[in-house]
Amino acid sequence: MEPKIAKVVVGLPVDGPFDYQIGKDQEGRIAIGQRVRVSFNRRDRLGFVVGFARRSLFGQLNPILSILDGEPVLDDPAFQLARAISAYYGCSLGEALETCLPHALRQDKVTVTRTFPPRVVKKSDNKENQMVLVHDLTRYKRWPFIIENIQRVIDQKKRVIVLVPETAFIQEALTALKKAFECPFAVLDKKLTPKQEFEQWEKIRNGEFAIVVGVRSAVFAPLPDLGLIVIDEEENEAYKQEQTPHYRAGQIAQMRSKIEECRVLFSSSVPSAEIWEKAGRDQWEKIVLDADKNARVQIVDMSNYRLDKASILSFPLQSVVQKTLQEGGKVILFMNRRGFSTRTHCRQCGFTVKCERCNVNLTYLYSKKTMVCRLCNYKCELPKMCPQCSGAYLRSTGIGVEKLESEVSRLYPEAKVRRYDSGSEIFEKDADIIIATGAVFRQHEPWAASLAALLNFDDQIYHHDFRSGQKTFSLLVHLKQLAGETLLVQTRMADNYCLKAVKTMDFDRFYREELRLRRELQLPPYRNLVAVGLRGKKEQVVFEEGNELFELLKKQNLKGVDISDPHPDVNAKLRDQYRYTILLKGKSVKGILALIKSALKGFKKRNVIIVINVDP
Repeated sequence: MEPKIAKVVVGLPVDGPFDYQIGKDQEGRIAIGQRVRVSFNRRDRLGFVVGFARRSLFGQLNPILSILDGEPVLDDPAFQLARAISAYYGCSLGEALETCLPHALRQDKVTVTRTFPPRVVKKSDNKENQMVLVHDLTRYKRWPFIIENIQRVIDQKKRVIVLVPETAFIQEALTALKKAFECPFAVLDKKLTPKQEFEQWEKIRNGEFAIVVGVRSAVFAPLPDLGLIVIDEEENEAYKQEQTPHYRAGQIAQMRSKIEECRVLFSSSVPSAEIWEKAGRDQWEKIVLDADKNARVQIVDMSNYRLDKASILSFPLQSVVQKTLQEGGKVILFMNRRGFSTRTHCRQCGFTVKCERCNVNLTYLYSKKTMVCRLCNYKCELPKMCPQCSGAYLRSTGIGVEKLESEVSRLYPEAKVRRYDSGSEIFEKDADIIIATGAVFRQHEPWAASLAALLNFDDQIYHHDFRSGQKTFSLLVHLKQLAGETLLVQTRMADNYCLKAVKTMDFDRFYREELRLRRELQLPPYRNLVAVGLRGKKEQVVFEEGNELFELLKKQNLKGVDISDPHPDVNAKLRDQYRYTILLKGKSVKGILALIKSALKGFKKRNVIIVINVDP
C-alpha cells in the first residue's frame, strides 16, 4: 500500500517535518530527497521530502502542489550531513539541507532529471589517522606533501576535495595540481552563475571529476567515493559562513569524515589555536615543514619616540628604509587601513561624517574623491560644507594607506612608491616601496622584500575579538615570510607574547600562552560560545526584546552555562538594522542549544530577527 502522506521540511528557521497529502497522480513518482512545491504559511515554498507516513495527527492536510524533480537531489550521506549540521549549529533541517545544495536547487530554477549512481560509504579496516595537520612555515613546501596524499587517494580509485579560503587562491592550487595530475578537475567558486554551479554539481555527483577545487561551500561537493578533504590556510576567517547556519568549513569536513570515512588534511603556516589544541589532544598526525631561512625581527618601542602628527614612520624605521633602498632592496610597509583618512569632522561644531546605515565613520578615498563605508560599501561625495552647522571647513584626520603613500613619496622622492589594496588590479613587483593592506597575501607568485614593516601592531592586537592574538601572530608570520632579511614592528607593547614568539618562530611558546589565556577566560577550545543575535529596524524594540529573551533564558537555570545580558554587537548598527547579542558559554553545544530552543518556545518576538551563531 502506497503511503498517502509526505513528511516535508522547508528552508526556514522552523522545526519540522510537516505533513502533506500526496495526490493520486503523484503516487509512485515521489521519493525521499526530492524537491516539492508546497503551501507553507499561505505562501508557495520549495520543500524537501524527508519521509512518509500512512496517517497523520492532523485531519485536514494541504496537498503537495507539484514534484519538481524526476530524481532525488539528496541522498543518504547528504541527509546524514544535514542532520549533523542542524544538531550542531542550531538551524532547522530544511536550512541545513539547502546549505548542502547549489543555489539553483534552493530555488525553483532548474530540474534534475538524470539518475545518479548511489553514494555508498564503504567501511574500511584502515587504521590510518583520519586527521592530519601540516604546519608549513614557508607556505610553499606543503604542496608536494598534499600532492603525495592526493595521489595515494586517487590510486585507491577515490576522489578529493581541495578547499582554499578565497577565489584569489584557486589559481595557485590549480597550478600545483595540474602539474601533478591529468585527471579531470571541477572548480567551484563565487564567479560561477547559479546555472554553471548547478551544471558542475550534476557532473560532480555523477562521478565525472576526480578532484574538486573551490572555496568554502565546495566542502559540500557530492563526490562519490570521497577519500580526502584538503583545507589550505585553515585558520583563515573566510572559512566561516556569515549567514545561517554559521558553519566553519573545517567542522563540516570533520563531520563528513565521520560519515564517509575520508581523511581530512589541514594545512597552514599558523594553525588556529583550536586546531592546534585538538591535534595534540586527539593525537592527529602532524607534519612540520621548516623554513630554510628566517628574517630577523626588529622591535621599535614607540613609547621611546615622539612622532610628528603627520607621520607614522618612526626614526628607526625611516633609517632602515633608507639603508635598504641604498642597498638596492625592496620594502613593504603594511597597514590594514584603506583610504586616505579615517575620520572627517567639522572643527566648528564637532559633527563627524558617518554612514547613515551603519553609524560608523566614513573613510575618505582620495584616489576616487569618494567617501565609503567599510561595512556596507555605501558611497557619497565629500561634503563641501558641514551638513549640521554649514561651516565652510571639514577636516579629515587619521591615516590610511593612501595618506601613507603620500607621506612615503615625500620622504623618499627617489623611490618608486606604489600602493596595493583590495581595489588594486596590478601588483607592481618592480616598485621600490609597496604600501600594502591584507590584500598583499593574495599574491602567490614568489616575491620577497628585503624589509617588511608592520606599522600599527597595537591596532591589530586591540580588536574586539578573542582571536585577536591568534590573528596578529598569523599576520606577523606571514609578513616574516615576505621579508627576506628583516621584519620591523612598531609597537608600544614590546613585551607582548606574540612578538616574543615570532622573534624565534617559537610556535609552542605562542600556543602555550594563547591557550593559557583562553583557558583562564573559558573561551574556545575549552568552552563553546553560542551567540543569540537579535536585529531590527528600531533600536528600543530590539533592546527590549533582547531583555525579554534574556529573562527567559535565565529561567531555564541550566547548570554550567553562563549567560550574558544583551549588549550591542561589535557592529551595533549595520545596513539600517540595530543589532544586540546575548552570549552563552558552556561545555556542551547540545545543552546550550536545547536551552535556547526551550526559551524561544515561550518568546513572542515582534519585528526582530533572531539568529544563532555557534563558535567554534
